[in-house]
Amino acid sequence: MKLTPEEQWALNAPWTELIARGEVEVEYEPRPVVTVFPVRLGPADGMWVAKEADRRGVTPSMLIEDLVSQARRAADSCSADENAGDGPGLQD
Repeated sequence: MKLTPEEQWALNAPWTELIARGEVEVEYEPRPVVTVFPVRLGPADGMWVAKEADRRGVTPSMLIEDLVSQARRAADSCSADENAGDGPGLQD
């Protein structure tokens, strides 16, 4: 199959040029907001997360997200410790 010069150009053209010429329309979709928290786990916790994620058939990130959601729901349902640990830094 032989391409016309226009088809060849379209295959090799940068997207910005195609957009500028009005030959391509860009549709923007809102993305869900996510927050990334880098965290360091000790060897025992890191191994547990890896093994538990494998056992569940998910990624470690998915496991941690699920565990945080469970902890949030549990905290929301317990009014007794409503203000526990809400201060800055580690609590003694």
